[in-house]
Amino acid sequence: MTDIDVLLRDVTLRDGLQDEAPIPTGAKLAVYEALVAAGIRELELTSFVRPDRVPAMADADEMVARTAPATPGDGPVRWGLVLNPRGVDRALAAGLGHLQFVLSVSETHNQHNAGRSVDQSLEELAAIRARVGEDAVLELTLSTSFGCPYEGPIDPAAVLAVVERALSIGVDGMSLADTIGTGIPSEVRRLVTEAVELAGDVPVGAHLHDTRGLAIANGLAALEAGAVRLDGAVGGLGGCPFAPGASGNVPLEDLLHVLDASGVRTGVDLDGLIEAAHLACDAVGRPIGSHLGLAGPRFR
Repeated sequence: MTDIDVLLRDVTLRDGLQDEAPIPTGAKLAVYEALVAAGIRELELTSFVRPDRVPAMADADEMVARTAPATPGDGPVRWGLVLNPRGVDRALAAGLGHLQFVLSVSETHNQHNAGRSVDQSLEELAAIRARVGEDAVLELTLSTSFGCPYEGPIDPAAVLAVVERALSIGVDGMSLADTIGTGIPSEVRRLVTEAVELAGDVPVGAHLHDTRGLAIANGLAALEAGAVRLDGAVGGLGGCPFAPGASGNVPLEDLLHVLDASGVRTGVDLDGLIEAAHLACDAVGRPIGSHLGLAGPRFR
């Protein structure tokens, strides 16, 4: 990635759609193609979770099959979310080699989301690391790193303790998630700085929700603190089915706009991303939730 300064990972097809009524696979594929055409290099493709709990992700296997490149290594990096070994087995069987394991730092939210304690999730992460070996890239997302809908503020020490355990397990990357959009820039800057110092060569990213209008500021603070990747969904789509009060992700086109204007290289085309945002929002029947989708780029 020598030609970019910041990696933008699109999460529309997974986090953006997981709390919506299911849409046809063909509509998802049209959004996928639009994102790829805009220059997105990494994206969350789907979740390998129970379809009765998250019906919008019931076509996970089909999405992997229908986006498989003709030549291995071509196209964007496709990530699949997994919560347990069963999900890992499904992802590997489908042919997906980039796995994103999610646990919540909040004990209460982890019980609602994964049905187990944080310690149990970390034990499963260790078992998954041993299971996949060199066959897959394994990344950890730490949900509710900045606040929980059930427990309120989260002690940064608790987040860093999970970071340390994940590093000892051998994850290939990690992300701090502001699941319900309670973070403020000073908190984000401080926690990301400490996580980056602990992580060393393991890349750290930030996954931000714009519930209170601070996701852009929080993203810039995360980059200043050493994060190398920011997540977002076009049109501001998204939310967590198991996190009351969670709203959409940071609109990726809004984030790209400020990065472009600041001279940060991402390799992503803004006009193409706005087109993808309109396509995705039309597919779910929602008005576009981004400033750029409504106002367009500045001075144009």
